[in-house]
Amino acid sequence: MVDEKHHFEKEFSMLRAELSKMVSLVTDSIEMASVTFENMDRSIARKILELDDEIDDLNREIENLVIDIIARFTPLGKDLRYTIAAMKLANNLERIGDHACNFAEKTLWISDNMPEFKPSALVKQMFGEVINMLQKTVLAFSRRDVELAIETWRMDDVIDDLDRKVTNDVEGFEPHTLVLNVLFARDLERVADHLTNICEEIVFIETGKELKSLL
Repeated sequence: MVDEKHHFEKEFSMLRAELSKMVSLVTDSIEMASVTFENMDRSIARKILELDDEIDDLNREIENLVIDIIARFTPLGKDLRYTIAAMKLANNLERIGDHACNFAEKTLWISDNMPEFKPSALVKQMFGEVINMLQKTVLAFSRRDVELAIETWRMDDVIDDLDRKVTNDVEGFEPHTLVLNVLFARDLERVADHLTNICEEIVFIETGKELKSLL
């Protein structure tokens, strides 16, 4: 029994460590994407694409760990909630990494084909809001802070509003430039959606309740 508890704690600790590593890589990817948007930096764009392979590998490792923990130890209560939520967290993080790749691929295409591209100030603002939301989500996760998770979840409305403004901000943009800015904004809006999902999982882990039931 003692050995089983020891093995469970060891695997559970490994799960937390892998999730933390994945959070760190995804944060780096989005922050680098913000730089590439402003500077069209090809070397940073390529680095984002390289990081995505590591993020995908971690997602698979976390899925395998979750399956192993449930099969071997049948955790209960908060341990069970964390274990199940870990897979959902990892899946959302992996999708955020995919959106960072979208930014990188667009950057590489623009630098080759549209040197006249004009980044939208509203999209720059969206990047700032999304990075702020991401940092707060990471903090809520590391502190297991339900109130901060709910506060961060509410930030999605600001990002949705900016997304709508980008679509309507046509003055001063060539059609192709406008379309690309809208595509950047759409990816950012989806990143924010994945962050709201993560905030909901944080609340579920800590309380066993749906976030919206606490509003």
